Amino acid sequence: MEEDSEKKEYVFDTSALISLGDIKVIGEVLKLAEIVVTPSIVKELEEFAKYDDEYGKASKEVLKYKDKFIVKNTEIKESIEYIQTTDNELYNLAKTQSSTLITDDIKFSRHVDGKIDTQFSTLFLTLLVSSGHLSKEKALELLEKLRGIRNWRNNIIYLATKEELEKL
Repeated sequence: MEEDSEKKEYVFDTSALISLGDIKVIGEVLKLAEIVVTPSIVKELEEFAKYDDEYGKASKEVLKYKDKFIVKNTEIKESIEYIQTTDNELYNLAKTQSSTLITDDIKFSRHVDGKIDTQFSTLFLTLLVSSGHLSKEKALELLEKLRGIRNWRNNIIYLATKEELEKL
């Protein structure tokens, strides 16, 4: 895949970026996709980065690539109950530009299901393997690492991604 080819834009939330930061693949993801965020996401990452815990370290890793992100302001035209303002911003942005929303927040994903396309951050492990940027073995290893860091045990994100990767 050429670096200059038209890359698809994906709208990312903080949870997805932290997952990808945890396993240090943001640079690789940027070879395949445009990362679109709102100013609120950058602010959340900067808040997490103040701490030296797992989320803080992952946020610092993500922020190294901040200048390569597309930061877009958005208007909340349609508000979904029970989700935060930032999530409503992301939902509206993804809907307005017909982009896929990348989130590891299962609750958020359920609230917008059927309204917009959502995927988990681990989609990029599959895409990186498919595009030759990552070996299947390394992707499975990173998935196991994420499972531990994010305390996913046998949740839907882990199980679905493991199944997809094993098919490749």
